[in-house]
Amino acid sequence: MAASPPPLRHVRAAQLRARAIRGAIGRVALGSVFLVGALAFARAPDHHNQDSLLWMTGLLLLSTMNVAMGLRTIARVRRRRARLWIAATVAWGLLSTVVVGFLLHG
Repeated sequence: MAASPPPLRHVRAAQLRARAIRGAIGRVALGSVFLVGALAFARAPDHHNQDSLLWMTGLLLLSTMNVAMGLRTIARVRRRRARLWIAATVAWGLLSTVVVGFLLHG
């Protein structure tokens, strides 16, 4: 006996979850691009210029915010622990700041 197809609301819910996950992955990727931009400013010849420091700070903030929004969405869709995405975001922000700081002083 063949199984009956799932109700339409279940299919629509699965489609919405897939769309949310794709958007979250896009946000994390965009956060990575912002981090690469901050790293590029840190390796530039005039990296101690006030404008360059301002751009690096802004790019690091944008990177952390995009990663936070992406991880939060993934956690909510997958119904994981609510606080785990916060710890991952804090780790992302701290590690990216340490790497940029190391490049500035190294």
